[in-house]
Amino acid sequence: MMKRLLFTCVAVMIAVFAFAQGEETVKDLKREKEVLQLNTQLKKLQLDFEKEKMKYNSMTEEAASINAEANAATTDFNTSNASNTVKDAKSTMKKLKKVKKINKKLQSSQKKLDKLQKKINKTQAKIDKLSVAVKIVEN
Repeated sequence: MMKRLLFTCVAVMIAVFAFAQGEETVKDLKREKEVLQLNTQLKKLQLDFEKEKMKYNSMTEEAASINAEANAATTDFNTSNASNTVKDAKSTMKKLKKVKKINKKLQSSQKKLDKLQKKINKTQAKIDKLSVAVKIVEN
């Protein structure tokens, strides 16, 4: 009878320890899964950031050339011929509108880059926090 009771107690203790250890393992795996999901999200954000950065750089070059062209156009007025001056003024207005449009796009792209950078920083902070928790539990 005593051996049977001892055997039952040992079996129950083994089951309890195995279950407790399994629960910790599940928690660790869930944390690791979350870290992997956040890493995937981070990589996607970084790709989006790089694409937007390339777009921003090309728009910057375009804006610089358009701005230079518009600056040259605004200084070329001649008052000797009124009809040519009107044509030049209309042409200059078109160029200035183009400059305004490209500068607005440039500003929008810069805001998007800033937002993406904030999201990247936030996601990286979450990953760092979870990684520390996983490393502490592993040790």
